[in-house]
Amino acid sequence: MKIPGNLFGGQQPASPSDKTSILRLADPAHPAREQLKQAAGIVDQCVQIELLGERTAMSVSASAGDAEKVISILDDAVTMCPEDMDLLVAKACILYAFGQFKSAEETLDLVLVKSPGHFEANTWKNHWETWTNALRYPKWNEGESRLHPVMAAHLSHNQRVQIVRDGLQKALAIVTGVQGPPFDSRTQIKVEWVLSKTPYGPLMAYYVKLIEPVGEPSVMEAFLPIFRPTLFSPMEGYFLVQQLAYTPYWYVVLASDGAASLNRKIIPGEKSVQNIRGIASQLASTDSYLPQQQFQSAMQWHMNNFDMDRLVYE
Repeated sequence: MKIPGNLFGGQQPASPSDKTSILRLADPAHPAREQLKQAAGIVDQCVQIELLGERTAMSVSASAGDAEKVISILDDAVTMCPEDMDLLVAKACILYAFGQFKSAEETLDLVLVKSPGHFEANTWKNHWETWTNALRYPKWNEGESRLHPVMAAHLSHNQRVQIVRDGLQKALAIVTGVQGPPFDSRTQIKVEWVLSKTPYGPLMAYYVKLIEPVGEPSVMEAFLPIFRPTLFSPMEGYFLVQQLAYTPYWYVVLASDGAASLNRKIIPGEKSVQNIRGIASQLASTDSYLPQQQFQSAMQWHMNNFDMDRLVYE
């Protein structure tokens, strides 16, 4: 199955020249911050998710009044920021959650009229039956101290790069199990992403560097395979990379027995954002994937051939 050429509406993922904040709806300085906070608070109370097989199931416990209230709040936000298409996508998520599927799809259509290359709107519209929106993922922010059961379940299956819901949008989280006491609050974290073009197919390597107040820094090496998408799910490797380009910030969560020993939002610098979006653009413009049975071989090739001294953390 080839990724359709109109996946991004004929455009590549967001470029480094995009003036939109990399935090998008999670930007503390967003003009509609108060409305976004109110709407997310209602969602937090009304929406529950659990993992069923490879997908998350969502249940909504809310009245018609709750639905009307949160939609009204988002309408106010759209009035304040009529050019912010992410707000309309958030509204589509709410409409979908409350069973207003036709209205949700029509809202996506409005987004695509103004912004044909909008990643989330375009991909959701093109894969309506399989794509899952932000409300189908665990709520996460820097204040969370324990893994959501869905996050813990993914980690138990070695799915370390995950999608979480940051307010009313998706973001990535690198979730890794560790042992020992919680980390010092002064611990610094840096992450570097590398596209490895192995003889077996493309592989995304990522390196998490921990700089603690005492002792030598440590580096964790891990991999995200770029298999050919079959489910058209946001949790597939190809789409995780595209999500990272769309919202190029992420969380690093080091967990021990379900507790978040360290939970940090990483807001990268300009060079890192350019690197991430360059990788996503390469993957979007080629038809090159890693056969699943070659994952171990590709990882071994990369570890044998990649010089970690080349890493330049921003």
